[in-house]
Amino acid sequence: MELQESSDDTAVYCPQVKADLIPKKNQEFQTLVDVKLFYTAYAQEGGFNIRSWTSRKKDGEVVRMEYVCSKEGTSQITGKKRGRNKTREGCKARIAVVKATDGKYTVTIFVEGHSHPLTTPRRKHLLKCHREVTMVHKSLTEQLSAVNVATCKQYDFLGVHSGGLENIGCTQQDIYNYKRDCRNEVKGHDGDMLHEYFLLEKEKNPSFIFKIEADNEKRITHCFWADAISRRSYKFYGDVVIFDTTYNTNRYGLIFAPLVGVNNHGQTIILACAFLSNETSDSFVWLFKEFLDAMPGDAPKMIITDQDPAMTKAISEALSNTFHRYCSWHILNKFSEKLDPSKYLNYYDDFQDCIWNSENRDEFDSKWMAIVEKSGLSDNGWLQTMYDIRSTWVPAYVNHVFSAGMSSSQRAESGHAFYKRFVSKENSLLDFMVQFNRAVTRQRHLELMEDHVDINEKPNFNSPFEMADQMARVYTHTCFKEFYNQLKECCNYKFELLRENDKYMVYKVLRKKIENPKGREINYERESDFASCSCKKFETAGIPCRHILAFFIFIKLVDKLHDQYILKRWTKSAKSDFVFDCAGVEITDNKNLLARRSKLCQYAVDVIDKIMGNEEASNMFIDSLETILEKYKSMGVDGDIVKTPIVPGKKSIPSQHVYNEPVQVRAKGCGKRLKGGKEKAKLKAKKKADSIGRFCHGCKKHGQLHDKRNCPELEDKANCPNLQNG
Repeated sequence: MELQESSDDTAVYCPQVKADLIPKKNQEFQTLVDVKLFYTAYAQEGGFNIRSWTSRKKDGEVVRMEYVCSKEGTSQITGKKRGRNKTREGCKARIAVVKATDGKYTVTIFVEGHSHPLTTPRRKHLLKCHREVTMVHKSLTEQLSAVNVATCKQYDFLGVHSGGLENIGCTQQDIYNYKRDCRNEVKGHDGDMLHEYFLLEKEKNPSFIFKIEADNEKRITHCFWADAISRRSYKFYGDVVIFDTTYNTNRYGLIFAPLVGVNNHGQTIILACAFLSNETSDSFVWLFKEFLDAMPGDAPKMIITDQDPAMTKAISEALSNTFHRYCSWHILNKFSEKLDPSKYLNYYDDFQDCIWNSENRDEFDSKWMAIVEKSGLSDNGWLQTMYDIRSTWVPAYVNHVFSAGMSSSQRAESGHAFYKRFVSKENSLLDFMVQFNRAVTRQRHLELMEDHVDINEKPNFNSPFEMADQMARVYTHTCFKEFYNQLKECCNYKFELLRENDKYMVYKVLRKKIENPKGREINYERESDFASCSCKKFETAGIPCRHILAFFIFIKLVDKLHDQYILKRWTKSAKSDFVFDCAGVEITDNKNLLARRSKLCQYAVDVIDKIMGNEEASNMFIDSLETILEKYKSMGVDGDIVKTPIVPGKKSIPSQHVYNEPVQVRAKGCGKRLKGGKEKAKLKAKKKADSIGRFCHGCKKHGQLHDKRNCPELEDKANCPNLQNG
């Protein structure tokens, strides 16, 4: 930067740049774009910003254009103050071009000197007109946003990637502004984009199914979807479903309602999902009916929920053949709220023992009545209500129905916590789908890892029973551990024959070396060769209990477990069958296609890593790919192409308008009460008063400069006998 003095003693600053970058009078350019690029390069090297100033058109074509220094003119602040600094100071530096008869643009005015110091080289990257969010920046930030990396961390990554923050070419605020512009661009189109996303998934795999409901204004109110993997999983593991809703997963407040199950590794899996605008029984009925229509096979044997009245009503209507079980954890958790603290402390353990250790219904009833009478809680209405609905949650009443060993909806709640590591209440519907699919992919990869372990590893155990070797080959590792724990205990029991006839035998099972043991009963049917135990573990969890195993090993002298005691859902081959929908069409998950794509991608990446340092090899690789593509086109094959999934930031607005965005809804479980206008005004006044003073507990007024210790009203009352007596 060269400093000069003008005739009026004002300092003039001239940029120090290469001679070939300095504009000259009568210099010619082909287009206005060339003019701007040339002057921008000059300004960047010189250390100042530029902006468009005046233009003149003739017959709709620009015939004169002028660019000036960004500090041209004076700063004027109108309207509300925004705390902006003044940036303009009457700088005269500029360039003007005029269109000649030959169509070229000629420089007619060029003022080189500036009235202000120019930016130093270390700060040139901060000049506004020289900052740009490039395609590389956009691509990287889109990928990082897809894995929930915060924007500030993305900027740090770009700094490392570019070799320093000064080399990025934009500021962190530019990244924020780019994302804001992306959001504004698609604002109002979220409903259509969600619909387009579902259509794309359907195109990729016809086994994907979805249903969208809208109101009279085409605003989305309900939405249901299930992919091929979830539908196949229902066929194998849909006997028990856990259902619970959750909130704060999208910007509209739509209630997220996943239906989950448990697979052969004991892992939580997604069976289907939905968005609901409310939690009424009608919404739940709609969801359950869509669920049954989408899933192959019959309705689930059991569904586990909390005590929501709307859910209860909907299940009785839409899932009439499904046993509805209430979550035991939610009920037990309420004991501390519904009982007197002293009685809760003294009798809660008795209630626990009654609930979990009652052998049968009669034993539970007698124990419960005894505890209620002993504790003096006969008049407790909540306890009476829980007793009246005991057939929906007490193990002794529900253990005749298979529940996969579950007694609560905690799997659904833990699933909500897992999903919320990926989604947030700021998500649009499309953002939610992208992030939720990431969560599901992670979940399914854990299942894949367990499958890999089952295939390549063998359980480590030492048992004299041949039955252990048999089930180690059949069960998954997780289920075998539970089975082996039962098998190890079977040696600790002895049997007493209570009664028998031509059809059955009844044995009492007693634990050895224990005085007055609590016995179990084994009922053995001769014709079917089937034994059932009073503990109901097999009926509930699907794995034989230690009592049945001991009976077969020591009484029936059986070496191997009968097939009727092996539930396929717990075995390694649980997913080996073909699955067909109600129309007889096979439900496939495109595993072969995706595996082929993954293999091709990995091979290409390996080749790229090896040759990227050599330009000749890189060009050869590109030419080879183009040759392959041309040969593929010449084959005339209309192959299925796996389309690139939609990711945040890469959103194209659908050309056809079908659905509007949902209205903002309010879930009953969101935890915040809606306030009326008067209450809002009162809270606002209170907040304002608190900001200039304190709350006095004497006069009960906000915004005071005193407290209860020196409250004037209390002092007046203390000094006035009439007020004291009043």
